[in-house]
Amino acid sequence: YFQLRDISKRWTDIEKHEDYNAGHLIEAAVAYYNTTGKRALLDVAIRLANHIDSTFRLAGAHWVSGHEEIELALMKLYHLTGQQRYLELAQWYLEQRGHGYGYSPSWTDPKSHEYYQDDKTVKNADKIKGHAVRAMYLYSGTADVAQATRDSGYLQAMERVWEDVVFRNMYITGGIGSSGNNEGFTADYDLPNADAYCETCASVGMVLWNQRMNLLTGESKYIDVLERSLYNAALDGLSLKGDLFFYGNPLASPGQYSRSEWFGTACCPANIARLVASLGNYIYNQSDNGLWVNLFVSSKTEAVIGGSKVQVEQESKYPWEGEIHLILHSEKATNWSLHIRIPGWATGNPVPGDLYHYLDGKVTPFRILVNGKPSFYSMEKGYALIARVWKKTDSITLELPMEVKEVAANKLVKADANRVAIQRGPLVYCVEGSDNHGLAWNLLLPEETLFTTRFEPALLGGIVTLQAKLPVLHISSDGLSVFSAKELVRAIPYYVWCNRAADPMQVWLPQQITDIKVNY
Repeated sequence: YFQLRDISKRWTDIEKHEDYNAGHLIEAAVAYYNTTGKRALLDVAIRLANHIDSTFRLAGAHWVSGHEEIELALMKLYHLTGQQRYLELAQWYLEQRGHGYGYSPSWTDPKSHEYYQDDKTVKNADKIKGHAVRAMYLYSGTADVAQATRDSGYLQAMERVWEDVVFRNMYITGGIGSSGNNEGFTADYDLPNADAYCETCASVGMVLWNQRMNLLTGESKYIDVLERSLYNAALDGLSLKGDLFFYGNPLASPGQYSRSEWFGTACCPANIARLVASLGNYIYNQSDNGLWVNLFVSSKTEAVIGGSKVQVEQESKYPWEGEIHLILHSEKATNWSLHIRIPGWATGNPVPGDLYHYLDGKVTPFRILVNGKPSFYSMEKGYALIARVWKKTDSITLELPMEVKEVAANKLVKADANRVAIQRGPLVYCVEGSDNHGLAWNLLLPEETLFTTRFEPALLGGIVTLQAKLPVLHISSDGLSVFSAKELVRAIPYYVWCNRAADPMQVWLPQQITDIKVNY
């Protein structure tokens, strides 16, 4: 901005995204170095970080980033270089918040400080507020600093804010930020569907933040939320061909909403592209004496565990099928612990808290086999823990119940009153006009509907569809009455909608006629 206008006005307006862009440059430099070993961009990033440090981290100097991102980027630079100044600068950025230091001539509303999370100090934060993407980057950086400094004040604040997000402000898709007015949060339980904003970048941010919270605490609930956001709200932002993008991701559409080739503010296309490319970062965790399996993705990796080099191979058709195979190849027989995440949806909890619940509480148990035989395991922080001497080659099979479940929202979510959503495994489903005679807003979904599942390899890249006979409302030929007839309805995973046409779509389906809209 200032290079194109007036370079003398650098660092005078927190809204101009100078350090936000610096953060992305630093992240790109670290990624490029890690991938290629080349320092050209890394040296540029180091000079820029050093310039920011020497400009601001001075006695009596203050600065608040108007769009957070640099905090987590500095932590990546710290971990790569081992230079303490980058950790100290990241923490300095956190400590600037909540003291009234932030100022932009364009922000005259007294609530502007909430918009960019400057109304309270980070350690006193207790509710999610303001712009959703800004918040996700800030809290991802905070979690990084908490891990490096072992400062419990940061962790406690993150746990409070996380509960507020997940228990009261998150869509069933894992999307966040319901309002387009501030690209962020409004009041608790305000989760409209057709007007949902749910920016793609905010869902990417949920993946980043929840991964860090999992690393900090070892709790699987954070991966549950990561998985929900990844498979639904984030992946929805990208077309199957990879050339069209959603900025916002509504949970209902009358038929005019569609992806775009590009945007004037083009953060979302790059963000979802890098998330998909970095999927391997989220599958496993390790310690000196343990391996954690977080996501069920066909993959190969190698780690040193218990002093032995272990090659890990995962075979999976997840999320279409619930059978996951792990094959371990070890240099030698070694005693260490394998931790396999058991998703909350497989144990009867769609998400932590009470924001969403299954209408049918019955859940088929999961099973774990080692070398083809049922294995003893204990549960620890949401993971099935198997501690044993692993031989040079061992195989583990996890069988998860892939049942179709109807989900209801907390009664305080007025937009979903008397409505039901459908979930199978980690995937939230929707109905779209392309599968249902061009209509999606004239269907009823009674409780205890029986669905059949079918893998359709030629449809939308190969997906499992759900089918059921549902009451469908029609207007009579004279236009004077509405009548209902049971018809076969097909539901598809939410992330693939709008890949054929800009069709009507709904995630939350009404249970009774008073909550239905008939559209032709």
